[in-house]
Amino acid sequence: MRQNPFPYSYWAKILGVLIIAAGIISFFLQHHKKGVFDFNELAVGLSWGFVFIFFSKEKTDDEMIQSLKFKALAMAVIVAFSITHLYNYLFLNWRFKRAHDLILSISAYQFLALTLMIATAYFYYLKHQETLNGEE
Repeated sequence: MRQNPFPYSYWAKILGVLIIAAGIISFFLQHHKKGVFDFNELAVGLSWGFVFIFFSKEKTDDEMIQSLKFKALAMAVIVAFSITHLYNYLFLNWRFKRAHDLILSISAYQFLALTLMIATAYFYYLKHQETLNGEE
């Protein structure tokens, strides 16, 4: 018996969407209450939500789906790391002076949220392309 590498059932995607919605609502409530945009709080909700969405089984879960998810995740890590590195260098540390400045960086939750958003979007794009190729 082969074990599925994706631990959550298909219905965990609904939980993921609810967590994302709660994170977005919390983000705007905190802005309304404190007047500050806390992107780390938004990233926490997005990260947890996309973990449940991306790592859930699909309705038809076979080797092709697993291959597409792996391909999407592998590409997303590279793209998100590149975007994060460029953002940190160009916008956060472009005037960095080694003698007295602190190195600024986006949080791990922001990186994880970006990675999983890219992976999820790219997976569904690849899945759509496979569906179109299968119909021809």
